Amino acid sequence: MEEPYSLDKYTVVIFCPLVVEMRAVFLMLDEHHQGVSWDAPGQVASYILGRIGHHNVAIAGYPEGEFGMGVSGSMASEAMRDFPKLRAGFLVGVAAGIPSSTSDIRFGDVAVAVPTDDNSGIVGYDLVKVYDDKVEIKQWQNSTLSSLRTIMRKMRVTGSDFTKHLSSAISKDPDYARPYPPLPSEDWPAHKPQRKEKDGPKVHYGAILSGNEMIKSKKRREELRDRHGGIAIEMAAAGMMTRLPVAVIRGISDFADASENKEWQPYAALTAAAYAKEMLLNMNPLHENKAPGT
Repeated sequence: MEEPYSLDKYTVVIFCPLVVEMRAVFLMLDEHHQGVSWDAPGQVASYILGRIGHHNVAIAGYPEGEFGMGVSGSMASEAMRDFPKLRAGFLVGVAAGIPSSTSDIRFGDVAVAVPTDDNSGIVGYDLVKVYDDKVEIKQWQNSTLSSLRTIMRKMRVTGSDFTKHLSSAISKDPDYARPYPPLPSEDWPAHKPQRKEKDGPKVHYGAILSGNEMIKSKKRREELRDRHGGIAIEMAAAGMMTRLPVAVIRGISDFADASENKEWQPYAALTAAAYAKEMLLNMNPLHENKAPGT
C-alpha cells in the first residue's frame, strides 16, 4: 500500500485568487493527490494538492469573494505555517495588460515580474510614504527567490516553449481554449495585425503594478503607466512580498478599461499556469534552498 502524503512533502505553493485560476493550475498537474487532510485553527486557505514534474505542489485558493492585498498577506502567512518544507511560492493568474508604444501586449500573453533598469519587479503603487517634498512608492527589487529569477532568465534566453503544455490541458477542459480575437478597440485597433493562433502567446518581462484598486478606466491605467511604467496591473502581489518571495506570473485577460469582460480569463489563466509549470520543470528538485521568509 502506498504511503499517504503529508504536508511536509509539499515544497511549492501556487497562489490563485480566483477559481478560474485554480482550475487552470489544476489542469497542469501531472498527478492529483487526494486524501491528504489538515486541520489548522482559523484556516482561510483551501488547498488542492498534486505533483508537477518532480515537485509536490499545493494550489492555494482564496476564500470565496475575497481578494486584494490584505487577504494575500494572510494567505502567504498560512502557507508558511502549513507547509514546513516550503521552498518556493508562485502567484499565478490573470491581470490587466498595460499597452504602450514599446510593448505589444495582447490578450493571452504572459506578464512575468522582473526588475528593470527603471523599476523593480513589483510596484505597490498605492503603498506610499508621503514626505514634504516627495512621495516614495513601495517597491521590492529582489523579492522573488534568486533561484526562481535564475530560471526565468534561462527561459528568457533559451526561449523555452511553455506553450507545449497548453494543448493537453485544453483537451481536458475545452472551456480554457483560446477565444476568438476581440473586437477592435482603442487598445486593439483593427489595423493591427492579428497574431496567428499557431504563433502562441508571447511573454513580457518587466514591472507589474500591484494595488487595491479594481481599475476599469483607460485614463487611470495610463496615469499609472506614465508614472510607474509597467506591463500589467493586478491586486495581490504587493500583499505577499514582505512575507513570501513569490514569483508573479500573470496572463493578460483585459486592458483595465470599460470594455473589460471575463471571456479571456480562462485562456489567460492557462497561459500563466503553463509558464509556471515550465518553471517548475526547470527547477532542480534536489537542491534544497533555505525556506522562504527564514
